[in-house]
Amino acid sequence: MSDHPYSSALNPPLEGIDYSAMRPFSRWSSKHLETLIGGWLQLDPPCLELATLALNELDIRQDDLNARMKFANSGLTPIPWLSAARDAVLSTLAPERPDRKGKGTVYVILRDGYVPENGTYGAYVGSTSKPFEKRFAEHRKGGKRSARGLAKHGIEPLYSLFLPLNPFPSTTSTLREWETRLHECLAPVVPKVTGDVAF
Repeated sequence: MSDHPYSSALNPPLEGIDYSAMRPFSRWSSKHLETLIGGWLQLDPPCLELATLALNELDIRQDDLNARMKFANSGLTPIPWLSAARDAVLSTLAPERPDRKGKGTVYVILRDGYVPENGTYGAYVGSTSKPFEKRFAEHRKGGKRSARGLAKHGIEPLYSLFLPLNPFPSTTSTLREWETRLHECLAPVVPKVTGDVAF
């Protein structure tokens, strides 16, 4: 858990990788991934999603020792449930979105600040008809347009959990339906998932 809020800056998606791929860094060299992990962890906010995806790739290669040391030296931990969450989204929800049209977005934001039994990190699931960048800024600014806890504990968007699904039509009913479906998809594998759910 962070002692103070991270910067509210938005880390954009990394150009050149396919967030819907099971192994988005499969063609990158191990040495390059190790170097990038060190850089991503030094940013404010840190790029924990990318660093974790890169670590997962190195783990598959059984070449992850140096990368794990970079996490340890930074005082940060990888997102332990990211791989399982991606498997759930890519195998369950993504196949149902072959024709992605519209300007609406369903999204996931990584956050911390939970009690230890809920794990280091959790996820906030939301939806918006606004540009995602604007909605993220509202969350991180605080006030009535933010969700509880995100101004202080929000970290970064988890693009690999929502870019494969978007965009959506901007209708409230469609966005609410898919926000709920994404929430329910993540709940079994993420220790703490927050956000509105339509029952």
